[in-house]
Amino acid sequence: MKKLALISTLLTISATCNILLAQSRSGNAYEFIDMPTSSRQTALGGAHAVLGADDLNFAIHNPAALRDSMHNSIGLNFTPLKAGIKSGSVAYARRMQQIDGILMVGVQYINYGSFDQTDEIGTEIGTFTAQEVAVNFIYSHSFSHNYTMAATFKPIYSKLAEYNSFGLAMDMGGYYTSDNKRFRVGAVIRNLGAQIKRFDDAEDHERLNTDMRIGLSYKAEYAPFRITATLKDIFHWDLSPDRNNKISFADNLFRHTIIGIEFVPSERIFAAFGYNHRVRRENRDSSVGGAAGLSWGLGFRVAKFDISYGMGKYHTAGAANSITIATNFDRFVK
Repeated sequence: MKKLALISTLLTISATCNILLAQSRSGNAYEFIDMPTSSRQTALGGAHAVLGADDLNFAIHNPAALRDSMHNSIGLNFTPLKAGIKSGSVAYARRMQQIDGILMVGVQYINYGSFDQTDEIGTEIGTFTAQEVAVNFIYSHSFSHNYTMAATFKPIYSKLAEYNSFGLAMDMGGYYTSDNKRFRVGAVIRNLGAQIKRFDDAEDHERLNTDMRIGLSYKAEYAPFRITATLKDIFHWDLSPDRNNKISFADNLFRHTIIGIEFVPSERIFAAFGYNHRVRRENRDSSVGGAAGLSWGLGFRVAKFDISYGMGKYHTAGAANSITIATNFDRFVK
């Protein structure tokens, strides 16, 4: 009974995380790896396949976004969530002449905090913690200054009280950047892999949320605005809540689409806004409306550091606030 009570608590933690991540296809293992890893990504609506500017942390979501220009760069991202849950990422990239490519190591983590542990009749018998981490090993190769292909290998570890699980996943991505860098196209297949070790041997292996995303970003020559759009969840086309509650074709299509717009007067400053139709339809409160599905953010360069902030409104009850700090160590070399 003690074990049953603990497992019930862990399932409650998992369900809370699913709500925070605004995922209707819940029940997948390691859903934290789909959280945005940069504030710019958060500000533009979340799960994009391409960004209009170079962003080291974003390469965790599409490895082909990793380019030679990011050599010797480091990025840190921190996102506090509701109920004391904390998540974040850190990444570092380096060009390797020996393998004709650029390598990056990026770590994602989420810490759910500390919880009271009780027995089957509700008596407190201690506390337990829960956390998950994924290490992203990325190799990216540029065939020219226009085309980049890349792959990610990521071991994933999850510890919920005395239970732990281990999984392996892989991402594959491609990127096209025009000569003037005003037009970009990105595509990525994410989370190919499996849960290797289960939390409980009595349970079935949980699946990973394998996903395909295709996106584009465009900035007109003289306009200080850039538009970014991504089509996601392509492998899971019907997003109806259930068989008895089918949604229209148009509603289903827009639930796959994320749209963002940036005001970019220069490379040193930006303001971004995003709209995620799926998040809004699945998480807004119909009685009070609210801003679920909307996001915004801004960023600027201070001395040698790029600092940005992004806010994603995932539910009427609250939002996720993301802060990213990045730099290139070569900026400090005189």
